[in-house]
Amino acid sequence: MILRPFLLPVCAAVFVSASPAFAAEPSKQECVAANEAAQDLQRTGKLREARATLAVCTAASCPGAVREDCGQRLREVESSIPKLVFAAKDAAGHDLGAVHVTMDGESLLEKLDGSATMVDPGEHHFTFEADGFRKNETTLLVREGEVDRPVRVVLISTSAPPEGTASAAGEADNTRRALGITLGVVGLGGMAAGAVFGILAKSTYDQVTKDCGQTVRQCVDPNGNYHDDYNTAVNQATVSTVAFIAGGVLFAAGAVIFLTAPSATTGEVAIAPTVTHEGGGFLLRGTW
Repeated sequence: MILRPFLLPVCAAVFVSASPAFAAEPSKQECVAANEAAQDLQRTGKLREARATLAVCTAASCPGAVREDCGQRLREVESSIPKLVFAAKDAAGHDLGAVHVTMDGESLLEKLDGSATMVDPGEHHFTFEADGFRKNETTLLVREGEVDRPVRVVLISTSAPPEGTASAAGEADNTRRALGITLGVVGLGGMAAGAVFGILAKSTYDQVTKDCGQTVRQCVDPNGNYHDDYNTAVNQATVSTVAFIAGGVLFAAGAVIFLTAPSATTGEVAIAPTVTHEGGGFLLRGTW
């Protein structure tokens, strides 16, 4: 006697709550239409839409044959639909979760939680955006049947210099230092050549003096021409002077360019003249 008034409201509540679910069940015509539409979607590679459509024709209210066909097709779609796992980090390697992901201009994810996301096969353009970071974009070719394919991106803070600025500056500095070294080497070669021709000129001049046995400028042939070796000595001396001066200018220019180029490493460079019993030159010493 006490149970009857208690059970009656409960049963009524169950019926009322079940009524909307029962009313939402698709009709036979809707089940057939969903099955046909899912087949077209599957053929065109729209697997996510096909999956959602097949969920309609697998409802209990659908005819058994249609429900069975849709169930088999649903299993095929779920096994072939690609699944991507997105991950984003900042420049320091910290994980970022509050990242909005779009695919082909449409919103895909509001945040990253490490779970796999289903996408259709084919080429897709993805963008990754987060507050305080620059947008990252990438294009991927997604293949049918790929499962848990990782997609990792790095987001750069808006307060950091634009990508390529530091590297471009570094490349320019390296180019400048390379130019300075090149000019310095060429300059050293010029001074070395000047020294060689100077030695040759001295040797030739000494030979002329020895052959003439008198003042060189009086060492002429019957036609009034200077001794051939004397002309050679003069030419060698001229080449020596020009080469040594040009080499010195190039070396000095190269040293200035190299020393004034910014460097990522702190170094110490010194240039000083050096004189030994074998000759003279310049000494370049330092670390870079």
